[in-house]
Amino acid sequence: MNWFIYKDDIFTPVNIKASTIEEAIKAGLTIARDVLGSVDRYCLYEGGNEVVIEYWRGREVAVKLIHADDPARALMRYYDAERLGAVTCMELGD
Repeated sequence: MNWFIYKDDIFTPVNIKASTIEEAIKAGLTIARDVLGSVDRYCLYEGGNEVVIEYWRGREVAVKLIHADDPARALMRYYDAERLGAVTCMELGD
């Protein structure tokens, strides 16, 4: 499976080396801070072999880190899980 950054409706492959969710969150946080400037919170979805981590600055600007064979399908599953309340969000003191 591959890692992708999703921003402005574009999936961009990225080289992430993470064997745990915590490592993925940390690696994605570095990328998200480069893209967004700062990060207030992140939201996590794990489903099967897919992982989606959404990083937020404020309420309107976000970037997602996606681990999946088909990132578009994983993104749709993330949105479904979000509607069902199955996405966990954490505030950061950034």
